[in-house]
Amino acid sequence: MSLKARLAVVEQPAQPVAFTCADYDPLPGSKRCRSYLANGGCAREDHFMCEEWMKANSQAVRAPVKVEAVAEPARDLFGNPLPEEPPAKKPTVAIAPLPSPKASPVAVEPAAERDAPLVRNLTDEDIASFKALGVEVCIASEELGEVWLVPEYTENDRRELRIDHAATLTAVCATFPGAKVTSFEKLVKTETPETLKPT
Repeated sequence: MSLKARLAVVEQPAQPVAFTCADYDPLPGSKRCRSYLANGGCAREDHFMCEEWMKANSQAVRAPVKVEAVAEPARDLFGNPLPEEPPAKKPTVAIAPLPSPKASPVAVEPAAERDAPLVRNLTDEDIASFKALGVEVCIASEELGEVWLVPEYTENDRRELRIDHAATLTAVCATFPGAKVTSFEKLVKTETPETLKPT
């Protein structure tokens, strides 16, 4: 066969192009489908492989499988499915209240006094400022009498309270709702044989 005969274009009857894929959608100016992926894959979820590629490469074409959206059951943290119905509620059992210990009678304060803030936040600078001022303040009440706020304790015969100890007492009373100082007694130091020094 001559070279001229080999290169001659012979008109052959056109084979009808039959695309059997129902989802075939060609690109403009091409026979390639929009969903075609490399190596015969298909980008559509309902096809794994391109049906036309499988026909051209002598692969068996499977019937298209319709994927139905199945509602995934709710799962717990471990991946186990949750029960569909909530568990039945247990009937509540009434428990008799425990008898409360008898409390000593407490004087009821008026609402205006109860709503007042119990703690004034004193900073270390406030306490140091009071001590540096060097003043003694007398506070009097009907229940406790006179109490002296002092920068440092003295040997005077009176009830004294350092300002930092007063702040501590205020914080303690604020911790227990309704608590208040009801008594203030100065302990008298007694000398014991161990504290006596030989002279």
